[in-house]
Amino acid sequence: MSRQIAIRICMTALILAGCQTLRRGSGRDRDPNAGRQTATQTTAPHAPESLATTRPAAEDKAPEPARSASQPPRLGVLAPFSGAIANHARSYLDGVQLALESVASGDSTRDLAIVPADDKGEPAGALLAVRRLDEVEHVTCLVGGFQTSATWVAAVEANCRQLPFVVNVVQDGELARVGPYVFHESALPTLAARAAADLVTFELRLFRAAMLFPEAGEGRLLASEFSSRVAGLGGKVVASESFPPGTTDFSPIVRRLLGAEPDVLFLPIEPETMLLVAPALTVQGTEAQVIGTPAWNSNRFLSQAAGDLEGALVPEVETAGADRAALAQFERAYRARHSSAPSRYASAGYLAGRRVVDALAAHPGADRQALQSELARRAATRGAKPESCRFLVVRQGALQPFAPQ
Repeated sequence: MSRQIAIRICMTALILAGCQTLRRGSGRDRDPNAGRQTATQTTAPHAPESLATTRPAAEDKAPEPARSASQPPRLGVLAPFSGAIANHARSYLDGVQLALESVASGDSTRDLAIVPADDKGEPAGALLAVRRLDEVEHVTCLVGGFQTSATWVAAVEANCRQLPFVVNVVQDGELARVGPYVFHESALPTLAARAAADLVTFELRLFRAAMLFPEAGEGRLLASEFSSRVAGLGGKVVASESFPPGTTDFSPIVRRLLGAEPDVLFLPIEPETMLLVAPALTVQGTEAQVIGTPAWNSNRFLSQAAGDLEGALVPEVETAGADRAALAQFERAYRARHSSAPSRYASAGYLAGRRVVDALAAHPGADRQALQSELARRAATRGAKPESCRFLVVRQGALQPFAPQ
């Protein structure tokens, strides 16, 4: 077992133990899982590499909450519906709902009930939310997970309860090793950030990178992914700057970045803000290779900013055929409802919802164990056909395929 994941397991065990203690102290610990191994027992730091021991032994496992055959399956959506990123959580939920609406009329999975649960973005909140979804709501599966510490606690608890949990917002690949009931998928922007690092080091042979990213949102995550990958491939981040929401003057920041003489400038910045950053690049002047995010692949954005971004590279993630078709269908439905393009959180919610819907369609009325088996089978099939990333280059206000010299 790697040292990093061992530390994760220890921290999660302590969090779960602390939450248990708090609940006992408040007189609310009802011990609904008598006879089942506790989360702290199953997440000991000396667990085997696969962590598969987080699944309780058959003879010790409490029975799955009863659900009559006439009741539709229930899907829990675990997200921070209160707090600073509640709007992202609501977008995710909207995507899940559209996934259910995409199912053909008459399909048994169309009756799947959605049960939102607010984890408050906190470990204790995640623990209590998973327990409520299991013991009170009797959900068949969970999707979501936004913040790392909360999602780790939720993943360990869900795995102990043999409750399938599809995680596709938090970007921590170690989550998939919690146990067989936890399924983790990397978000497409994260894949693009890693691909950008591979491109500049392997193919362009550029090893001095600078980054500019927002303090809030996924930009910081993408910058972290890019910098870690660059460092692992022998490169170096020579300058890194973040900016708070509401920043309008980027000239001083750009001047500091370029003062480090980078040969690559990674900018995981949304198009609206990038319209303010791009002119500063032109004013300061730079020969560094600019790399953006998939969100820059927008005709509206390019029509306004292309003059300042000539030669910039824009990643384009190519999803597997089934996901590509599903996302295209989703985008049409989303635009028809909201008159705007979906956020990456809405798209993630849609894909997570489709994962569950498609698995249940293959086994109508499936219990958790059968659903876990089908999710695992489909995950293995997708793994054989991973997403790929190509790069486009801005030329005269339009995107063209990029071919490294």
